[in-house]
Amino acid sequence: MLVFLVLFGVVTGSMINLDPNNVDQILKDNPLVMINFSAGWCRYSQALKPIYEKAAESLASTPGVKLAYADCVAHNDICSKYRVSKYPTMKFVRSGELMKSEYRGQRSVEAITQHINKLMEDPVKQLHGDEELKMLKNENKSKFVLGYFASTSSYGYEVFKGSAQTMLGQCSFYAMTGDDAKPKIASFGGQERVFLMNDVNGDKAYEGAATNQPQLSTWVKENCVPLVREITFENGEELTEEGLPFVILFHDPEDQDSVKLFTEKVAEQCQDQRSGVNFLHADGFKFAHPLSHLGKTTKDLPVIAIDSFKHMYLFPKYENLKKPKRLRRFVDDLHSGRLHREFHGEVFKDRIDEDKEDDSPTPKDPKVAANKKAAETKNNREKRDTVTNPPESVFKKLEPNKNRYSLLNKDEL
Repeated sequence: MLVFLVLFGVVTGSMINLDPNNVDQILKDNPLVMINFSAGWCRYSQALKPIYEKAAESLASTPGVKLAYADCVAHNDICSKYRVSKYPTMKFVRSGELMKSEYRGQRSVEAITQHINKLMEDPVKQLHGDEELKMLKNENKSKFVLGYFASTSSYGYEVFKGSAQTMLGQCSFYAMTGDDAKPKIASFGGQERVFLMNDVNGDKAYEGAATNQPQLSTWVKENCVPLVREITFENGEELTEEGLPFVILFHDPEDQDSVKLFTEKVAEQCQDQRSGVNFLHADGFKFAHPLSHLGKTTKDLPVIAIDSFKHMYLFPKYENLKKPKRLRRFVDDLHSGRLHREFHGEVFKDRIDEDKEDDSPTPKDPKVAANKKAAETKNNREKRDTVTNPPESVFKKLEPNKNRYSLLNKDEL
């Protein structure tokens, strides 16, 4: 195949080959770049490459779209920068920003081109007046972003649309434009404005630069993306690949009160932990298998646990969630290693009997008290002796399939 140089880099047919000299400029200059991170020795990468090249050819005339290829053997620094842990990995960069979701669909020309054409659609839903907005707020209790713009061709709207495309699947974007937006824009002193709607503290205005897409996207991520996400079999692989331990609430799908309480406590105690753990909720009936590893059934719902991808640890009692800082302490105990040491019998005297609900009077006879304590110690030792380790991680099994990817060990990264 003819290989030639152009101003923005090396091109094989319609596919751009990335290297340290051209990667930054290519990602900066093109609205949407799909990158195929591959290795020549990987048989899945070998099978994908001709398909990917044909997809690049079929999309060559699509404005704003480039398909790029990164050789992770020759240019490992590029792949390391984007935290590639398997081959092939296909990621998207929108207006210089890495999109959260990878391409995990069928590896065919038709499927790839269809997915990219979908990404190029305008994800912003149009609202026509305050009555539609009122109905939306009543029907949709989730947070969403709303912008007021002079027209769909204004630069502010293009930035807004770009953020919506970058945040696809994480937050919903709506807009009023033209005559529908005129009264509001007039009340804003002629300025186009963006707001977060349905926030618990009321509607929140974006005070940053309306023409700065990275700044707007960061604001949306911080304010609109749910603190607690639902894990399903469809998104489990993607969440697992983020590499963060799961703090999961298993609940009856009809029980939204426990989800609400869990979310409130995460927001109250663990806002600063989002970069270190994933807070999730799961349908306890669909995920009954992880419950069984914890010695629980659907009759025990709601149940809270941590899956560290090595072991699973049970939050002692769901009712303790209502107690001050208990959820935060549970997360801190994971990071400090205390959960694992406690499981193996190490006793921390600072919490002995703190949740004991024994209303019977304390025996006055020292011998009775000593015998009771000895019996409790023996019982605890017998429980520990029956199991040598905490239950193994179940969600680790949702990681990328070895029949579809060449997976890298951490020491290979």
